[in-house]
Amino acid sequence: MLYPTIGVPFMGTSIFRRYDQYQYTRCLQRAGATVQTLALHAFSGAVDNALKTCDGFLFPGGPDIEPERYGQERLTSCQEPDSARDDFELLLLGAALEAQKPLFCIGRGMQLLNVAFGGTLMQDIRLKQEYQHADLLHRTTATHPVEIDPNSFLAYLLDTDTLSVNSLHHQAVDEAGEGLWIPADSPEGFAEALELEAYPFCLAVQWHPEYMAGRTPSQKRLFQALVDACR
Repeated sequence: MLYPTIGVPFMGTSIFRRYDQYQYTRCLQRAGATVQTLALHAFSGAVDNALKTCDGFLFPGGPDIEPERYGQERLTSCQEPDSARDDFELLLLGAALEAQKPLFCIGRGMQLLNVAFGGTLMQDIRLKQEYQHADLLHRTTATHPVEIDPNSFLAYLLDTDTLSVNSLHHQAVDEAGEGLWIPADSPEGFAEALELEAYPFCLAVQWHPEYMAGRTPSQKRLFQALVDACR
């Protein structure tokens, strides 16, 4: 398979969301993939069609997930959720996991993966952070370090146990879901990656490599790994 098809859920109609969608599309295309943007239709027919036409999936960043989905009441600091995205992406993710499709989950996507496995989230980390993690102005540059377990798949993929990354989140994984483990964290102890045991290819990071891949080879390698897994 020369150009695998990777599905990416539609992120929204605003200029900012469309620009974000373009960033993911560009990174995947540069890695040798065909990208299919998936409409947010949360019914089995749409999901079955996505599974038939896509070789793998990327779950992108976006708004906060509805806290009720991980057993919490919504705090005032939690942003307005997008129920349509929550419904569709959780349905698609569950089906993709069952079909053992290659997965790359970024930002919100990593949090979604955790929720899908019964994990919980910190609704707001800003009072606990040492570094500014919701740093939109510096989204193309590294703003804080990450420590990586040297025995993890992420360390193998990047060939390092330390990394400097950008940061665009005000929430974080709290309790990891069943079968997931945390191979990388920030200096404050916030989860920066998740890995899924006994799964062919599942990569999840809290930072946003789509904004750094153009100038940072290690970030580009993450997209290439997904495309190669789909091949």
